[in-house]
Amino acid sequence: MKESLMRQWAILRAVPRHPRRVDAPTIHSLLAHRGIEVTLRTVQRDLNALATTFPLDFDQSKPQGWCWRRGAGQLEVPSMDVHAALTFNLVEQYMQNLLPRSTLSHMSPWFDAAQGVAVSQASTITKWRDKLRVIPHTLNKIPAPINPSVQATIYNGLLEERQIRVTYRAITTGKEAKTYSVHPIGLVVMEQVVYLVCTVKDYQDARFLAVHRIDAAQQLEQDAIKPANFDMDEFILREFGIRLGEAPLNLVLRIRGVLAKYLAETPVAIDQTMTPVDAEWTRVEVKVPDTIQLRSWLRSLGPDAVVEAPGPLRQEMTHESQALVNLYAEQT
Repeated sequence: MKESLMRQWAILRAVPRHPRRVDAPTIHSLLAHRGIEVTLRTVQRDLNALATTFPLDFDQSKPQGWCWRRGAGQLEVPSMDVHAALTFNLVEQYMQNLLPRSTLSHMSPWFDAAQGVAVSQASTITKWRDKLRVIPHTLNKIPAPINPSVQATIYNGLLEERQIRVTYRAITTGKEAKTYSVHPIGLVVMEQVVYLVCTVKDYQDARFLAVHRIDAAQQLEQDAIKPANFDMDEFILREFGIRLGEAPLNLVLRIRGVLAKYLAETPVAIDQTMTPVDAEWTRVEVKVPDTIQLRSWLRSLGPDAVVEAPGPLRQEMTHESQALVNLYAEQT
């Protein structure tokens, strides 16, 4: 009895969801790899018996292909608990643009099961979802719409490492969209925009394309070729307008107000030091990358932060502040 139960459970786990299918000989081979030695006829009998209880379907090909029926619920032993359901709820809510459509479709039974748990455990899951918000640090803009078909093709090309023919509208040139083949490398998400990192045609220098500006995409049979010694993190620092200098900056910042408490709780870096200057001001010393994000952060601090060093950065912030004063002083 125990052996039959374990065998039939292994068979159920081997059957894929619609539209994928698996035949009895393949399942028989999978069982053998797991040390379950039975005849092919036994596997066929088990499949027919299981189909009378579980939502299994088969076609008329030879050998028959088996699958879970379209829309069949997720069978889980043990069943999904509230913690797993909450995780699936949050993944469905916040990862729509980051996961391939095929993955989202494959995960739909788990999402449905999570929703069912949420309904039955409303006092637990619903309360948590109502209490949780994910907010951006910058101004929250409406995400640019992405063509679902294009997104599916791009993500599949990335997963299968195949070339893709795209029709792309460059925002900087103002010219008509151009069609060419690309070698997909990866995705970068910045400020709610999804970018495809790739090489174009036979060129080796990587570039990035905003996915929402791709009007059409077709996956090709040719394998994608990744540039030699390519480093995604280095590419991001170089090409996304982030890094301005190779060497880090020894930043000395004079701050006041509640900002000092914030930086004490969440330091900019592990080597950050803070020294009181007087009753109002605190001096912060820390080594940071020379980036655009650093300057944006300094601007966001307003009059509660003054750059003391390095000199060039202090001069840059001084000139920028004076330019703003002049602009606001102009007659309108």
